[in-house]
Amino acid sequence: MKIAVLGGTGNLGIGLSLRLAILGYEVVVGSRSEEKAKAKAEEYLKILSEHGYAGKITGAVNAEASRQCDLAVITVPYEQAFTLAESLRNELAGKIVVSPLVPMKKEGKLFRYVELPEGSAGEKIARILKDSKVVSAYHNIPADRFANLNSSFEWDVLVCGDDFEAKKAVVEVTNEIKGLRALDCGDLKNSKIVESLTVLILNVMIANKLKELGVKFC
Repeated sequence: MKIAVLGGTGNLGIGLSLRLAILGYEVVVGSRSEEKAKAKAEEYLKILSEHGYAGKITGAVNAEASRQCDLAVITVPYEQAFTLAESLRNELAGKIVVSPLVPMKKEGKLFRYVELPEGSAGEKIARILKDSKVVSAYHNIPADRFANLNSSFEWDVLVCGDDFEAKKAVVEVTNEIKGLRALDCGDLKNSKIVESLTVLILNVMIANKLKELGVKFC
């Protein structure tokens, strides 16, 4: 399976690219700039090598990365994600698309979840990408720690989606990543609950001066 990490230059994108490549998946890092995408791919391969791993990571513009992949994860900020999705309707048709998007804005020291008419960011992506199989996941992962291959963790990943087979595929891929456990959270309409949980976690961290909190159901 080839997996595209669209906007794969942020910490969530870095963590996914590295950890999926370690598992043997072909990873293509997507960016608006082909030069930047290829440079990041080389950087990630170097990180793998420094930790004793090999993997296949390439870089391409987002459209080409989308054409090549079987599954795509949109890791750009939510304000940019909807426009990006609209531009990739054809390239992503028939493919599994994962939304880890959390619509939020900062108000003072804390964050607020931004209500969307569609119900959630995941549902809005699904409305835009009508011919894709949209699944929401990876919202609550502490991205900095996830990007650090020296880090160990035990986190749950909440997965929502209307297409059973697509959701099953995302659950299976996620469960292969050491330290992650995927939990089926039902239909895509439940994405709002999962997305807003990220905002709650961030505010708990700020109020209590904590860092890198994830989710674990015991």
